[in-house]
Amino acid sequence: MIKSNLVVSGLALMSSMSYAGVEFSNPSGQLGEPANYSQFANILSASELQISDPNGKKGNKEYFGLDNDFTGIVNDNFYVDKQSQALVFKIANDHLRNELRVQKNFRTDLPDHFYTLNANVEIMHPQQSMTNSTSKQNEITFLQVHNKGLDDLGTHNVPHPLLRVVWKEDNQGVKGHFWAITKNNAVICKGSFGKKNKDKEMCRADVAYSKIDLGPAPTDKGTDFTITVGNKTLSIDVNGQRMVEKDIDYWRHLLSYFKAGVYNQFTNGESEAHFTELSYHVKTP
Repeated sequence: MIKSNLVVSGLALMSSMSYAGVEFSNPSGQLGEPANYSQFANILSASELQISDPNGKKGNKEYFGLDNDFTGIVNDNFYVDKQSQALVFKIANDHLRNELRVQKNFRTDLPDHFYTLNANVEIMHPQQSMTNSTSKQNEITFLQVHNKGLDDLGTHNVPHPLLRVVWKEDNQGVKGHFWAITKNNAVICKGSFGKKNKDKEMCRADVAYSKIDLGPAPTDKGTDFTITVGNKTLSIDVNGQRMVEKDIDYWRHLLSYFKAGVYNQFTNGESEAHFTELSYHVKTP
């Protein structure tokens, strides 16, 4: 996978820039450039952008801002709404993404190290986005705790996130709610390394995963989320209320990281998430 480490001087000289189907431009100046908004300096200084070519193959992604300099990184899918001051993520088509990936890969087992992602987010018109979807899943993932593997090189990574926070159209009759989908073990259940496990009980959907209802998603305002990982525990607060506190001792050998933005699990539509807050914090001795 080619990684695109953007050069600041080059961006400064160009009104538009295109790479592998992903174009950054703001010719009319109507879009807010995220790098110019101090409220997002915290998350941008710790992150890179992983974004798909909307017209590319399922699962494609490119990498930008690897040096944490987001100068010139703005387009119709990644910008700040000048009126609401929200950081906007949009992407069309199934299994494509537009996410900030916090670069720090952290241990989850240390008793005195805690890693936190704070967000206030509104998912914009998700039901309308899925009107023509043919998928049975119909989800938008907007917050994640994923894993790099045993080390920063990605050795033996597990191709399943520990946590996905999603907007889901319908879960057994419960419609339009937020859900926390947690992996209950560190077993690989797909791909070449998962072939030996995929038919075992530990890879059954109801064994490998838990779905925790985080409540109905408002249609006219944002929702506060606080995700904290440390001391072998995953916790999620929603609007200040503790909704999840999970023992993740089984995840202790894996380095983890945060993601925020949009990842589509529906067809024939476009997701859109507005973050009025997005920040990353570390508490150590």
